[in-house]
Amino acid sequence: MNPYISLGRPLTSLMIGLVVLASALIEAGSNLDGYALPIFLGFTVAFLFGIAGNSINDYFDYENDKINHPDRPIPSGKLKPKHVLRFSIFIFVISFLLSLFLSSRVGYSALLIVAIAFTSQIAYEKKYKHEKIIGNLIIGTQTALAFIFGGIIVGKNIITGLIAISVFLSIVGREIVKDIEDIKGDKDRVTLPMKIGVKKAGVVATIFILLAVLISPLPYYPLHQFGWEYLLVVSIADLLFIASIPLIFNNANLARRMLKFAMLTAIFAFIAGTIFKV
Repeated sequence: MNPYISLGRPLTSLMIGLVVLASALIEAGSNLDGYALPIFLGFTVAFLFGIAGNSINDYFDYENDKINHPDRPIPSGKLKPKHVLRFSIFIFVISFLLSLFLSSRVGYSALLIVAIAFTSQIAYEKKYKHEKIIGNLIIGTQTALAFIFGGIIVGKNIITGLIAISVFLSIVGREIVKDIEDIKGDKDRVTLPMKIGVKKAGVVATIFILLAVLISPLPYYPLHQFGWEYLLVVSIADLLFIASIPLIFNNANLARRMLKFAMLTAIFAFIAGTIFKV
């Protein structure tokens, strides 16, 4: 695979774009007149932002990645740090320009969300990723912002808070699992597993994941926002979330990958719920 493609972690970036797509569809419902271009632009902005964010993460983390992820482009020698930084800046600029064009059509709240996401990304990379669970909460908040962004695209300022909370909880849980996986190489960070131990951090991650699972059926019952199609797909996601929990304590790498697939399935559940909305 081309190192620049693997650098951006396209599947993870695609998930960010799908979050925006799902939230836009949830808010717009069946009335998509005039929304096709804004939704496409919103998806593209989020996808590119994810690629840029993952790239800048590799730039700041390449010393730790020599131990944790030696196959990534910088520690493997496929790309130099300065080239990764330039690539990240270039993609960020494209994402900003597209969000500026999008904002001219849907309002400048969209650009504000992108600016907040960028500021929090840099704050995370420069400072807060080193401070226990704060960094995990920032990543979860950024994903919640993606839901808000999707709602703004279609002119709705009230996003489905329950879904945003569910995504936030699952993202924070997965970020803690990633910290458990990376504990050996995180010499310059004070992550939650380093502070309270791997087992206790695994328990915290489990709590976040289970909370996300517990609230996931609520849009079906008692809120009656989505039909059985949503319940069917989200149940598959929930089974994947639950199956990942034992792995947190003995195979964090596999748990992290399973959680990513579970979240992707959950996003499709939101989309299915919207398409077949009650």
